[in-house]
Amino acid sequence: MSARSRVTVQVLVVVAVFAAAGAAGGWLWFRLWDVPPGVAFQGEWVPQPGDEGLAASFDGTALYVVVGFVGGLVLGLLAALLARTSEVATLLAEVVGAAVAGWLAHRVAVRLRPPDPAPLARTAEDLTPLDGNLTVTGRSPYVAWPLGGLLGLAVVYLLGLSAREVRRREDDPTWLPAPGNRPV
Repeated sequence: MSARSRVTVQVLVVVAVFAAAGAAGGWLWFRLWDVPPGVAFQGEWVPQPGDEGLAASFDGTALYVVVGFVGGLVLGLLAALLARTSEVATLLAEVVGAAVAGWLAHRVAVRLRPPDPAPLARTAEDLTPLDGNLTVTGRSPYVAWPLGGLLGLAVVYLLGLSAREVRRREDDPTWLPAPGNRPV
């Protein structure tokens, strides 16, 4: 197998593993989330009991960030340790794969969540119990997967690979030219 083929296979495997982990992360995110209870009142969904219902709604975003960051971190570490053909290709594959993982995690959880209570509350009688909805608030949580993955790569590349390279060079006297042969 040529070097180019190995790099291509490595990139595809990294992206595929991130995608699979993203789908699993979406399922895990949904399973860890507590459905905020609420009721229909005057055509609107109102979380119950007040502050706890609002906190439960925020928990969906927080859990997405935790699942995404930890998933990205673990996969970034594994990608850096196992995909050694090309560090640049691994970095690019990690960024693409983490973006796909984040998108898939969101899509899987959205498919599993209860229906949006807002439209249901418009036609429901007052005080009809309605479960809340799993959502991500804002755009910043979507960087959790890529950020975790990049941190995992950075840890291995900056600490692990550079330390190993220093040890390898210490054992190889030919890597540093003789004092009289150094370029000016």
